[in-house]
Amino acid sequence: MPLEQVAPIRAGLMARRAAPTPPVEARRAGFEAQMAALPVDPEVTVTRIDLGGVPALRSRHGEDTGRMILWLHGGAFVLGSAQSYRPFAARLARACGCDVIVPDYRRAPEHTFPAAHDDAVAALDALVAAGYAMKQVAIGGDSCGANLALAAVQQRLARSAAVPAALWLISPYCDLTHSGGSITARAAADPFIDPSGMDDTARTYLGDADAADPRASPLFGPVAGLPPALIQIGSDEVLFDDAARLHGRIEAAGGRAVFQEWAGMIHVWPLFAHAIDEGGWAITQGGNFLGQIWSPVAPSG
Repeated sequence: MPLEQVAPIRAGLMARRAAPTPPVEARRAGFEAQMAALPVDPEVTVTRIDLGGVPALRSRHGEDTGRMILWLHGGAFVLGSAQSYRPFAARLARACGCDVIVPDYRRAPEHTFPAAHDDAVAALDALVAAGYAMKQVAIGGDSCGANLALAAVQQRLARSAAVPAALWLISPYCDLTHSGGSITARAAADPFIDPSGMDDTARTYLGDADAADPRASPLFGPVAGLPPALIQIGSDEVLFDDAARLHGRIEAAGGRAVFQEWAGMIHVWPLFAHAIDEGGWAITQGGNFLGQIWSPVAPSG
């Protein structure tokens, strides 16, 4: 059963949270090693590309459909990479039947806000410059990557530029002011994120910037004109209210947003799809969502 599958992951995360926090480089190396141990679909090909000066990896399963997902990886703006997300990108490519591009945006603390945000915007703009119509492109992300994906779309809205066909946000961390009530209410249930460290996490990324800046906290940015959005959140997440409030704002503005609360799931559970059935199911539902968006659109040649 899925909840039984989550139990050992939950226990391991709680034990890790109780230990002293290692230095950034050690945390990065540990995350990369953990992700490198996951199986990668052998039928997915991976190539290195450049998007407006931002290095990235493109994963492809099968033939080129002319459609793609630009996926911004999670990791609290500090961890993660295109390489570590290869197994996840491969799952997305197979489930969605399109290319998946994961940029290596600049990370904190070496590069503070707005470096990662600017790289996400540059990567999205580069797809347009390369000749891809926005109706062929979906954008998504998990945790802080969902923040970057949403903010990048909002920046294009601010310029009255075309936006991607769809947004797919998993466990979005989109309010760096930490004003959501679930941060306190669900603290005991969330094994992944320790609320006591959230302000330090945000400050590592923000530097001297204002946490309420909509580019840093896109929950407060414009929502009118956003493309159809899929928002997936676990019921045990302290970030639950980030997702719920975003959904409410989009609907209040007349937009379309599908909100999925996954019972008993933890932060970014689809990343554990190799071990949690519901992780794979969430990815499948994301692929179905994009399929409905793209179904009237004929792939380019």
